[in-house]
Amino acid sequence: MSMTDKDMQEQAALVPFFAAAQRAAPAPSPELLARVLAQACAEQARFAPPRPLRAPRIGLTARIRQGLGGWPALAGLAAAGLAGVWIGLALPDVVIAGGEADYLVDVAPDIAFDTGGDF
Repeated sequence: MSMTDKDMQEQAALVPFFAAAQRAAPAPSPELLARVLAQACAEQARFAPPRPLRAPRIGLTARIRQGLGGWPALAGLAAAGLAGVWIGLALPDVVIAGGEADYLVDVAPDIAFDTGGDF
């Protein structure tokens, strides 16, 4: 976003005022600083949280359970793991016909199928 000539002229007109304000910055009085500091300490003491008690130690299994998302996440993880084992062990007894085997080999020539039958 570029500045227009009018914006640049307005900015240049304000430079002397900002420079004068920076040179004549008033310092706060020591009484004011003391009152602000006393009031801040009083507010800090009023709203300070109580010191927490020592956190109870939790075991490794509890930390792992919390890290994974609790019991519902662990139940889903266990179900997915068992389903994967079941799918891996329960091999289907599907016989591929000769025509289907040729089609599959044509589509994926790197995969070799053992049809095991006379077609």
